[in-house]
Amino acid sequence: MEITSAELKQKIKNGDKLMVDFWGAFCGPCKVMKPMFESVSQTLKDQNSDIQLYTFDIESDTGFVSELGIRSVPMIKAFSNGKEVFSEVGLKQKSAIMEMVQRLN
Repeated sequence: MEITSAELKQKIKNGDKLMVDFWGAFCGPCKVMKPMFESVSQTLKDQNSDIQLYTFDIESDTGFVSELGIRSVPMIKAFSNGKEVFSEVGLKQKSAIMEMVQRLN
C-alpha cells in the first residue's frame, strides 16, 4: 500500500490509473484519513479494479514531493495516462474517496 517515489514515478510513466494519498506522520487529519483510504484501496483490489490506490509518506522523499507541488497534507493526487488528472487537499471521508475513484473511470 505504501509506495516509494521510484515506484510511483514508474507507475505514472507506465500510464497506470492511480490515486495517491500524500501524508505525514506529524499530521492529525492524515492519521484519520489513511485507514479510510486503505479501506477503499482494499475494496478496489477485491473488485479487481484497474485503479490502484497508494499512500506516500512525504518525509520519505521531500524533493519529489516538492516537484509535485505538494505544500499541505493530506493531499490526494490522481494520475492517468502519465499525467496528473486532479488533486484535492484536506481530510476526505470514505464516500468522498470513492467519488474521486469514480472520476478516474
